[in-house]
Amino acid sequence: MKPFHVKTFIGMILMWSLLIACGTMPQATAPTQPQEELPSSTPVPPTEIPQPTATFTPEPTPTDIPTATPVYQVFRDDFTGALQPGWTWENEKPDRWKVTDDGWLQILAEDQSVLAGEAQSNMLFRDLPSGDFVVTAHITAATDSNFQQAAIFLYEDINSYVAVNRGYCEPCFPGKGNGIFVDYKINGQFIWSSALRFQTDEVDVYLRLVSKDKIIYAYYALAPGDWQLITRLGDFFEFKRVGLGVANCDAGNIGSDLVGSYDYFEITRP
Repeated sequence: MKPFHVKTFIGMILMWSLLIACGTMPQATAPTQPQEELPSSTPVPPTEIPQPTATFTPEPTPTDIPTATPVYQVFRDDFTGALQPGWTWENEKPDRWKVTDDGWLQILAEDQSVLAGEAQSNMLFRDLPSGDFVVTAHITAATDSNFQQAAIFLYEDINSYVAVNRGYCEPCFPGKGNGIFVDYKINGQFIWSSALRFQTDEVDVYLRLVSKDKIIYAYYALAPGDWQLITRLGDFFEFKRVGLGVANCDAGNIGSDLVGSYDYFEITRP
């Protein structure tokens, strides 16, 4: 066996040191594992956004339910088709009155009149309610001679009544004649007053009689609701009937027969 030479040993140490310094010393590494391929993502279908459902406002269903009668209304006749129940004719002349297709009660006047103390034809009445009341009518009357009139009445008989009318009175309005008038007779005594009238040529008017706290008020209007007081009368009679009527009042004088037309007639509470 050869002796281990010191120089040889030193040389081997130098060689190992050089290899370490140069990084050429082999390194132990873990075995490389093949990478697992990730599965491709499955496409997700887009979520469909729900659309709002259309809403519809239902159309109102027609009904045959009539409009409720106002609590203050006692009676009303619009003269549509036929007269309402409860009317009573006095001295009726059927061939001189009619209800028109467009809803007017028309009365063709005759000469006799309560104004002259005569039995007036085609006066139409109904009973009044107890207590306070308001009587209203819409009237047209193209008067052209003394003493034509289309009126509404608080009426007991030919000797006791209060009337407001669209009429004609040449002595009242010289050169004009046409106007609104209040005539009344109590227990056979006819009352005449220059204060109970209003001059107008308007053919289309509204007339009203009010009984409140035993006082009678007479009004007119040339437009709906524009009421003007003509007069008020004291507590001298308790009337039980209300009505309407049209007369020539001309005692056979030459002139056309007046046509008085009533659009409606109403009784209410004040």
